[in-house]
Amino acid sequence: MRRDQIEDLRDEYEIADQIEEEYSRGERRHKRRVIGIVIVIAVLLAIVFLVLMLQTYDSVQVLESKSLSDAGSNGYTSFAGQILKYNRDGVSLMNTDGEDQWNQAAQMQQPVAAVSEKYAVVADVTGTNLYLFDEDGLASQMQTGKPIERVTVGNDGTIAVIQENGSTPVVSCYDKEGALVLKHQASLSESGYPISAAVSDDGSVLALSYLKAGSKGVSGRIAFYSIKTKEQDNTLYSEELENEAAGEVFYMDNKAVVIGEKQCFIYDGIKPSKKKKTIELAGEIEKVFHSQRYFGFVLRSSGGERALTVYSRAGGEKLNKTITGVYERAVFNDKQVILYTGQECCIYTLRGINKFDGQMRDGMMYIVPLRGINRYAVVTNEGIDKVYLTK
Repeated sequence: MRRDQIEDLRDEYEIADQIEEEYSRGERRHKRRVIGIVIVIAVLLAIVFLVLMLQTYDSVQVLESKSLSDAGSNGYTSFAGQILKYNRDGVSLMNTDGEDQWNQAAQMQQPVAAVSEKYAVVADVTGTNLYLFDEDGLASQMQTGKPIERVTVGNDGTIAVIQENGSTPVVSCYDKEGALVLKHQASLSESGYPISAAVSDDGSVLALSYLKAGSKGVSGRIAFYSIKTKEQDNTLYSEELENEAAGEVFYMDNKAVVIGEKQCFIYDGIKPSKKKKTIELAGEIEKVFHSQRYFGFVLRSSGGERALTVYSRAGGEKLNKTITGVYERAVFNDKQVILYTGQECCIYTLRGINKFDGQMRDGMMYIVPLRGINRYAVVTNEGIDKVYLTK
């Protein structure tokens, strides 16, 4: 090959290298511009999100409404990601569009409901009928034989029922098929009167809180019983609470929480012992609420101020805020504490953000968060509304 041809080829390669280098520089500049635009958009979205999440709203805009003919005669609670509604004539599971997923006829004079993650039980207080449900509908139906006072259900479907029986009240446990798996008879003179029951998540342990009258006044007692053992004495642990009345007891995972008057106690709910965590309560308890991970109170101080406090199941404080309103109901839903009465409503997140404080909807009976930012479904005595929080 002649020298001039070699030089021509070299010049062509150099030109190609220059073109490739210029293209690479242009591509890098384009990538930097795209990355810069993405960062700016992400920052703007984060700012918008923070503005929406951090401010307090005081009114709502109605997005959709649906009338329900029997809305005002029902009780409501959250179950299986939807809304369980119940009345004297039946039980149904309703989605947030107001549509029933299933409906079960029942006969009750005074229905009450209790739920766990997988099961819901509806019972006739002062009657004997019990209905157990999973997300697909009726799982079993049973009669207790003696009048029902209190009822609860565990995550495996085990039901615990406190029943009237004069001076020797009975606590019975049924499995999800309706078979009796435990019958415990209390004595007013020895153990006291059982006022609250809870079943561990695996259905192996029953926790009972008692009130006992003595010469020094009313005292509390907590006791844990093995449900599945066939031994004559199935007591795992019991303890008298000194200078403290025992109230509600409930399970959170493997922790058992006992609510007193001025204190609450957290036990290992599967292997209970004297070793427990004690939390001092700074006021009189007005409301108690809990989920599977958190529990909380509305407390009133001696000066009349009210505080909203929330704890983890290990006993760590997650929230402590002063509130001004007086509310009939307090519920946990989607890491939010929702307080309401009539049309007045107050919503706090576990991060301490006061999302809402104002009037929600007339005749409000229940409220649940929806997917999306600041959206809720509100059940009223006329129907169900989907609302958006506004200023």
